[in-house]
Amino acid sequence: MGGVTLHVADAAVAALAAAAARGVPGVVAARAAPAAELVRVTVAVRLGDSCRDVAEAVQRAVTHTLAESAGRTALVEVTVAEIVLRSRDHPS
Repeated sequence: MGGVTLHVADAAVAALAAAAARGVPGVVAARAAPAAELVRVTVAVRLGDSCRDVAEAVQRAVTHTLAESAGRTALVEVTVAEIVLRSRDHPS
């Protein structure tokens, strides 16, 4: 029997990465852009959360999700683009 060849489109990788990032406590919003073996994830973090801790947690979550769901190994680069104040638009 032949093996299964799996190709996960970049759009699907981006969706998986963004969803994994949004699951990290402190992340208010996330988007992702895959490029070959690199996935760039941009996040907004709540005021008061450690940007470094959140970024490291996002790296771990995205790496794990891509390996488990897409069979893909990637370097994950995280950029904190925004700090969000608690407001009615972004409840805590």
